Amino acid sequence: MRRLTWPAIALAIVGGTLLLQRGGHLARLENAVSETRATLLRHKVDSDIVIVGIDAQSLKALNEWPWPRRHHARLLQMLRAAEPKSVFVDVDFSSRSDEEDDALLEHALAEIEPTPVFLATHFQPLSGADQSLTVTEPLPRFAAHARSASVVLEPDVDGLVRAMRTTWRIDERELPSVFAYSSSLPPDTLVPIDYSIDPASFAYVSYVDVLGGHIEPGALRGKSVYVGPTANELRDVLPVPVYRALPGVVVQAFATASARAGPLREPGSWLSAAALAGWAALCAAVLARRGWRVGLLFTAGALVALAAATLLLDAFGHFTLEIVPYTVVVGATFIAATVRSLDRETWRALAYALRLKRRDALLTSVVESSSDCIVCIQRDGVIRSANSATSRLLGCPSGALHGSPLCEYIAGFGDNDAGPEGLAGSILERTARTADGRKIPIEVSVSKVASEDELFVVVIRDVTERQAQRRALEHQATHDPLTGLPNRTAFMRHMGSLLAKEHGQRVALLMLDLSRFKEVNDTLGHDVGDEVLREVARRFTSQLQGSALISRIGGDEFTVVLADVERREVIESLCARLLDSLRSPITARGVAIEVGVNVGIAFSPDHSRDAKELLRLADVAMYVAKRKGSAFEIYDRDDDKHTVRRLGMLSELRTAIEQGGMSLHYQPQVNLKTGKTESVEALVRWRHDMHGNVDPGEFVALAEATDLIRPLTDWTLRQALADLASWNKRQVELRVGINISARVIQDVDFPRRLETLIRETGTRPAQIELEITESAMLVDPERARHIVRSLHSLGVLIAIDDYGTGFSSLGYLRDLRVHALKLDKSFVVDLEARAQNRVIVESTVQMAHALGLRVVAEGVETEWAKRYLESVGYDFGQGYWFARAMSAADCSAWVQRFNDAYPERLAV
Repeated sequence: MRRLTWPAIALAIVGGTLLLQRGGHLARLENAVSETRATLLRHKVDSDIVIVGIDAQSLKALNEWPWPRRHHARLLQMLRAAEPKSVFVDVDFSSRSDEEDDALLEHALAEIEPTPVFLATHFQPLSGADQSLTVTEPLPRFAAHARSASVVLEPDVDGLVRAMRTTWRIDERELPSVFAYSSSLPPDTLVPIDYSIDPASFAYVSYVDVLGGHIEPGALRGKSVYVGPTANELRDVLPVPVYRALPGVVVQAFATASARAGPLREPGSWLSAAALAGWAALCAAVLARRGWRVGLLFTAGALVALAAATLLLDAFGHFTLEIVPYTVVVGATFIAATVRSLDRETWRALAYALRLKRRDALLTSVVESSSDCIVCIQRDGVIRSANSATSRLLGCPSGALHGSPLCEYIAGFGDNDAGPEGLAGSILERTARTADGRKIPIEVSVSKVASEDELFVVVIRDVTERQAQRRALEHQATHDPLTGLPNRTAFMRHMGSLLAKEHGQRVALLMLDLSRFKEVNDTLGHDVGDEVLREVARRFTSQLQGSALISRIGGDEFTVVLADVERREVIESLCARLLDSLRSPITARGVAIEVGVNVGIAFSPDHSRDAKELLRLADVAMYVAKRKGSAFEIYDRDDDKHTVRRLGMLSELRTAIEQGGMSLHYQPQVNLKTGKTESVEALVRWRHDMHGNVDPGEFVALAEATDLIRPLTDWTLRQALADLASWNKRQVELRVGINISARVIQDVDFPRRLETLIRETGTRPAQIELEITESAMLVDPERARHIVRSLHSLGVLIAIDDYGTGFSSLGYLRDLRVHALKLDKSFVVDLEARAQNRVIVESTVQMAHALGLRVVAEGVETEWAKRYLESVGYDFGQGYWFARAMSAADCSAWVQRFNDAYPERLAV
């Protein structure tokens, strides 16, 4: 270093600094300095920009998103009355929506002229594989009355938005930013955004306040109005310096204010390089002739001067100065001057001192830095030395330990005649007594020191945490981590001990399975399901008394074990309490959830003396309770075969769906006003090789209880649409009703799958009528409404099936675009005999027609019922009196014969 001359050193420092600057290695430091400067110079400016924010208040008031464009049209009408200078709307109008809403928006844009309106335009790559850019801009009908304004913001290397271009050039098109219309900056200019501007410089009003006419027109007259999202939930928030994050429309306002004030001036590259060289020469001249103390003072003063210079130039000259290169130069020059001032002997002394320090640190770390307690003792067990870890463990200062027998602190240590030498090489578990009387479990190892003195090293480890971990592992192995209840292992161990007693008492095993819990998991997520399980476990536990053991053995299944059960009334009372504990809804994440429980009971020794077999039998009884809808059932051997059949049919049902073992039949629906058949209902059938025709109620319930309901529904839709397409080719015009499960109506992906099937089969959406039950709206009504609206937007019809048997509110008839109601057949089959049913039938048709809905009566089996339904105004009838369900080919032929014979029936 001393061989180099100062000009060469200064030249090397300047060259290295410029290389770092050109390579972008100083950019992050310069950005930090710029952010600090903006924070210190924060100030308000005069601005005519008024931000109309789409904020949380507006979202709550209008209660939907995205908003219909009629709201934006109304906003423009209110702004036209206020006579603003210009209006910028940062909302995407590139796609078509409701035709009426689009027409209203187009009319509002035309009316507000000649006030200039700027609509948001942006561009993005076509796809992940194709990086060519595509421009997303307002529809031509809107663009005809407005100007396009680019809202593209390019982040810096650290992801923060620091600048914005006046224009972007995409292929042959030039896309100006909104501020480019009101500034004289040349195209393609990168304008740094001045974040020293206080956001309070821009006036702010809420979208809904303008929409409601709560803003004085004078507050907007002659102003530049910027409309855009500001609510956090809309996620139009950009990372920026100083303020960390700002809504996109506010960043656009910052960019406009910065452009109007003119971008910050900065020196040219050659002038910057010359100034940096001069600064290096000054630093070298001062530091070359001074000691390191004076050099340190000079360096500190230079840094303060640089900070003051950049603040003054920015505040008064609108001029930016990058001070990081100057800081690097003065720091490097100070280091070089300090290194040159050290001679060879000084370097030697420094190296020797460093080696000594390392050796001392190595020696002391053996005893002082160890987390273990290290004690050096004599042959008689007296402590010679101890590290600080020993003092902390025993609660004694090191001075008090020296000269004390180790057996005073460790009970039983050195009790044998051989003393410490007899313990050398062994590991012992003992208990240590601290100075304040506490007892700590420890592990002790002894080794002899190879020296002339008979010394021994005792290493003591505190194993409190290890023992706690061991107990925790034992607890984890036998307890459910979610509910804290004993798990299957603990349950089987407990059952085994009870049943192993030679003269064991009567033991009752209760298998508890939650109902409707799978719907909670599928629709609301496993996090909500976990909360429900914890609350269920708490409620069940609160109902138990005495020695009863409750455990969670998996999923939504719990077991309760009771010993010394002599009377059945005890079990019935417990089941009633368990059932009552779930009657009040469970609130999780703001949603009130209702779950039930079915209980299966098996006794030992009545049914079995084996724990696994007893568990299986209780499971059989539980499924019987589910099938019967009862609260609890005691195991009966006659029910066991049905359970075995049910379990076997599960895999067979999957095979039937995948390999074409299912079939669709269709039951006609006759128009009671025209006498013709216009629609049919698709009914799925399964003919089993062994069991024959399986009741749909049995295998559909099995599918709904598992994940098979989705493939079963998809197969039904695909087959029904294929049959419908075939009928269309033969000029048989029909509408097909298809039943949709409650679980499917909670599947957000279902509308997309249906749209794909419609497109593949070439059927018309209006020929499809999806039949959903009232119970389908119960689990998550908002989610169900959203999915039904999505289905309606495809053009398919929606009907409420089994109407009158559910327990939900009539609100869905008002809020959803339902096509028809299907009255449950339980109100029709005995219509002639029961006057109460006739009241329900008549009131239903009156209400439905008042709401503009068609009404279908199921279960029409007599001429009297058919004529009565015609007389009270029902639109369609379905039942055995007309026809039973039949294959697709038979149904098509039947419909043609029935409709062709209509004139003959009319004449009769």
